[in-house]
Amino acid sequence: FRSHPGKAFANAFASGRLLPRELPPLVASLGSIHTCLTPLPASFPCPSAPAVCGRPEATMFSPCVSRASLALAGILSLLASPASAFAPAGIVRLSSPRSQSILAGVGGGARKMMPLRRQGQSGGLRMVTPEAAEALQAAVTTGQALGDSGAALHMAFADQGGNLAGKFFQASLLPYLGFLFFLKNKGKNAVPETSFFGFQFLLLFVLATIPTGIISKTAYGVSLADVDWLHGSAEALLTVTNLLIVFGFRDAMKTGEPSKDFSTLRYGALACAGLVAATAASGIPAFGFEAHVPFLAGIGNLPADAVASIPFLHPEPENALSLPTWAIHFSSVFEWIFAMGLVWDYAEASKNEAWKGLTWGMLPLHASGVAACTYHFFYNSPDLAWLVALQAGLTLLGNTTVAIAAVRIALSNGWDFKSSLPFQGAEAKGEAVAAPMPTVTASAARAQESEGLLLGKLSVATLVGAYAMKYGELALPFPFEPNSLLALAMVATPPAILAKYYSDRSSEASSGTEAA
Repeated sequence: FRSHPGKAFANAFASGRLLPRELPPLVASLGSIHTCLTPLPASFPCPSAPAVCGRPEATMFSPCVSRASLALAGILSLLASPASAFAPAGIVRLSSPRSQSILAGVGGGARKMMPLRRQGQSGGLRMVTPEAAEALQAAVTTGQALGDSGAALHMAFADQGGNLAGKFFQASLLPYLGFLFFLKNKGKNAVPETSFFGFQFLLLFVLATIPTGIISKTAYGVSLADVDWLHGSAEALLTVTNLLIVFGFRDAMKTGEPSKDFSTLRYGALACAGLVAATAASGIPAFGFEAHVPFLAGIGNLPADAVASIPFLHPEPENALSLPTWAIHFSSVFEWIFAMGLVWDYAEASKNEAWKGLTWGMLPLHASGVAACTYHFFYNSPDLAWLVALQAGLTLLGNTTVAIAAVRIALSNGWDFKSSLPFQGAEAKGEAVAAPMPTVTASAARAQESEGLLLGKLSVATLVGAYAMKYGELALPFPFEPNSLLALAMVATPPAILAKYYSDRSSEASSGTEAA
């Protein structure tokens, strides 16, 4: 009953094991705001007016159907059903004040359309079908849920803020704001405008995870990672962020003009944010999306029957990421790695070694992304929930390290505390403005690179990685047997390889300088 309450309830009623007096409390237990109605079997038919109740004859309720539409459909079907539909085995006494008030609210004229009383019975007794009783109780629950919406939202916020991961994520915002402040440095750091807008755009991604997380908790009772259509939508903003960062640094090194602005890219990025907001707002009320509806309709997913027919593959859990959502994750990881390399090269183009510190500062954020992918690799297993806290902790660490790197870049370009104060005199401000602007040397090698070729390589790597992860892991036993040591090794390995790579590059640069 706990795993499939709606189905168990329907089967028990159909077999006669469910007594009429047990119906209201069971229906009430199914009507919680955190519980979705599970599909009822086809043998549990709609009352005799299927067009009124909103589903074809002898079909099933869809999971997570809107409480308001269910309540309205139930009350209308209660009024439209003929007296012959009121079987003795389905009699339910609706004598509570709330039930009577709801029936009274339908209106006397509506009651004249079809008698609700049976001959020889008192005025306090209403004879209804079990389906109508279920819908009526759902109406009561809907009113309670709407009245308690503030408490539900508070609980959703508390779920994020009361655990360790929530505290880490909250604490990570302040150092990131400091990073943006010092990276800009009143334009004296020669940071590419498009890349800086990308770093700013990351705040929209952070903002998007708040309402999507609340919707996941209040509508489905699960975390954002288990609601694919919301999860993929929010993560898409992270991909946009990384693409902006990459494009800005590449163009600055190709042209030697870091101040060049691309308004079209800005508007495109903001349009993507608007699309994500519209999807989150309309997904449930307008389209009735369920928790596991795939992002972008699961485009690229292999047919489920074909995958299930392969004998050596495990059955895929229902909360598995869709191919588009995996692609978004891989794209973000690859773009961030590429951005780290571009920042390293930018140190040479701008003749400012302090930029290499930003590459090192970005490494914990890369590890944070790997931790998220590892958690999804194990199908968001509760046994590995510590990975979420680890991801948040690495985000806090990464935001702190990039902030420190930005301070070093600002200091290398003449920033000092006194000149940044608003009450300094005109002389100090004039000195700050007169500081020389760093120059960026255009790279002939970068100028020969094609954005189309780069995007093609990125797309191929992303698709290969997404397909290999989504379907390749079904052939392994590890994703279905959560192991903390294995998960920790998966998180640590990619960042360790990158750290070794940049350590070697630093050693080579030092050797070259000494030889010269």
